[in-house]
Amino acid sequence: MSMHRSDVLIVGSSFTGSILGWILAKQGLAVTIIDKQSHPRFAVGESTTPTADFLLAHLADRWGLKELRPLAAWGDWQRAYPRLRCGKKRGFAYYQHRSGEPHRDDADHSSSYLVAASAKDVWSDTQWLRSDVDHFLAQQAAEAGCSLLEGCDVRDVEQDSDAVGRLEYRWKVTIAPNSSHGTDRTHHRSRFLVDASGGGGFSAKWLGNRDNSDRMRTKTGALWGHFRNVGSMREHSSSFANDVKDYFDPDDSAQHHVLEDGWFWMLRFHHGVTSVGLVLPTESWQADGTPCLDTTQRRKVWQRACERYPTIEAMMASSVWDAPEGGLQFAPRLSRRMQKACGPGWVAIPTSFGFIDPLHSTGIAHGLSGVMRVAERLARKEFTMDAGWIDYDSQLQNEIDWIDSLVALSYAGLPGFRRFGALASFYFIAAIAFEQQLVRSPDDWPDGYMMSGCRAMREPAERLYGQLKAGALEDEESLIAAVRRAIQPWNQVGLLDPTKGNRIAHTAPPKYLLG
Repeated sequence: MSMHRSDVLIVGSSFTGSILGWILAKQGLAVTIIDKQSHPRFAVGESTTPTADFLLAHLADRWGLKELRPLAAWGDWQRAYPRLRCGKKRGFAYYQHRSGEPHRDDADHSSSYLVAASAKDVWSDTQWLRSDVDHFLAQQAAEAGCSLLEGCDVRDVEQDSDAVGRLEYRWKVTIAPNSSHGTDRTHHRSRFLVDASGGGGFSAKWLGNRDNSDRMRTKTGALWGHFRNVGSMREHSSSFANDVKDYFDPDDSAQHHVLEDGWFWMLRFHHGVTSVGLVLPTESWQADGTPCLDTTQRRKVWQRACERYPTIEAMMASSVWDAPEGGLQFAPRLSRRMQKACGPGWVAIPTSFGFIDPLHSTGIAHGLSGVMRVAERLARKEFTMDAGWIDYDSQLQNEIDWIDSLVALSYAGLPGFRRFGALASFYFIAAIAFEQQLVRSPDDWPDGYMMSGCRAMREPAERLYGQLKAGALEDEESLIAAVRRAIQPWNQVGLLDPTKGNRIAHTAPPKYLLG
């Protein structure tokens, strides 16, 4: 049985694990990345934001990753990697759908809401085709010197207690190819472990990290997959042409088709494929008391949901299944969190520690924020548990609480579309304020990631959530007025300004300021 040694062993080769490995290998560390799957492979978590792009640009500049820099904006991406598939994302688009009725809007746009994230196409965010992007990043990590082991299962993890507190090879991880029946195993000694596996399962199974999801407010599940020939909103939105002329093409956005109790996402890639998902409360994913897990049930639930909303049904009428091969993917509960983000000799990337929901496209940005922080410490070979790692754990606990609050607060507005849009404003002001901080200083966040440390912003949001759950603020105008007052100190773009007609032209600072 062979033995291999590394400074850092990373479990998971998605974008977070690969970028982290790429950075550390360039700094001269010996890095091993292991993954139970092989690239290219299907994955979701596809929609970036200005926050994600700022962090990508900073990581590229900070660590000299010139091949990474073009991924921070649509225009640069297309010039550098025209064959690396993605989609253009100019902003967020929300459309109201009522059961049994086609989508209809009016002159005041009371049934739609557009929030632009960039002023020009070249600065646009992107929708990542993860099979392409993760593969590309894994290749970059390998070319930088990482040992990339794909299609491998972890069979055992041991920690040498005598090595704790010293820079010795404290971990022994035994892996074997997926196809192995136990005879082709290898041992990997490492000074430090990083959980970038994405679901928290690795730290739960091997590091004694307990699931702590019950404390979360957001409880949603989803069905999703990739389709070809999904229809455009052009035929279904009376304001589509004017939106393209005055704001942005709504098909070049993260489309949220808002229902009475959930929503469909649609994210379009430039090669004709669209990621489509249905998000509903976890309790809705029940069929006779049992989660609808089998393939037949998934198709039936999906079909019923589309048929219930005529515009969605029309957009999906000519669609053809694309990926993954196994059909619709299903998770009855998306929101999750672990008890700890780190321990002696190990750390979890944010997306392995916890995840909320795709509503505000927070996953990629939060993952990159963790790569940024973890890379700084591991590049200095800070492998022992100290106050810095304890602070990292506290930060992630606080951040997950805040993102959970932002998402749950938005859902608390349903079934009312105006209420939902008003409460989503808290996410936008948090994102805008944080992006402005990134422009001032990309690596100094005095108010925390996404303003998670800003009590002046968090307290009114928490207060409104409590009032809504208690049945108060049922009057729509009173609620919107309360939100307008709460966000006023940070509202520089006209959110909830009735003269804007639910069209916000530009929110993020231009990305060239980081260039």
